[in-house]
Amino acid sequence: MRLGLYLNSLARLRNPDSACEPEPAVIAALAMSFGAQLILAGWIPSGGLLTERDIRLIREVVHGDLIIVTPLDGGLVESVVKLHPEGVMIVASGWDGIRDFRPIQMEVNADEIGLVAAEYKTAGVQPSVLIEPDADSVKATARKGLSGVTLDASLYAAARTDEDAQSALDKLADAALASHKFGLVTAVGHGLTYQNVGPVAALRYVEELYVGRSIIVRAIMNGMDRAIGDIMNAIDRNCPR
Repeated sequence: MRLGLYLNSLARLRNPDSACEPEPAVIAALAMSFGAQLILAGWIPSGGLLTERDIRLIREVVHGDLIIVTPLDGGLVESVVKLHPEGVMIVASGWDGIRDFRPIQMEVNADEIGLVAAEYKTAGVQPSVLIEPDADSVKATARKGLSGVTLDASLYAAARTDEDAQSALDKLADAALASHKFGLVTAVGHGLTYQNVGPVAALRYVEELYVGRSIIVRAIMNGMDRAIGDIMNAIDRNCPR
């Protein structure tokens, strides 16, 4: 199972008078050196927490997979492709690069997703989409030729009772099974922490886990080596053997 670090929480710490600090590229390089296998960076050309300069520097230092998180918009494809990511995770249209993003509603956006995904694939960038953990949405994603899905863990992360958490976990498990049957790369992200990642890591067919703010916060307190080591230990203890 591969761990991906989502960098955008780091950029929230920047002082407007020193817009380059903290430097996301440095944090990305450290995370990779201590065991992360993927870097995710949310970006739009018109603004947001991460700039084009940030993404270009991240690309220079990250020798593993770089995934750009960006909204559904065919007009962004050329700009994203020029940054040479291995993959792109498409979220709901209208995301401004700052506020929390939302999953794609496949029943509404399937045709547009198919067109945009085809453009990315033609350019050599593997497209995936953030969706609700729903088997029908997974099926629609596969029909439109995408390479993978990221199952939104928000409902699971927000659960207040054990019963609600288990219900949300069951939905993730069913969606992961459907994704596996369709041959999609299956990731889970959006709300995962050190406290809740274990049961998700234990799910069969989940290949990648994306964690952001929780790692950044622990790295501030304990250093990036400890932060990555702790989350990897939590994942490894629970991974299906």
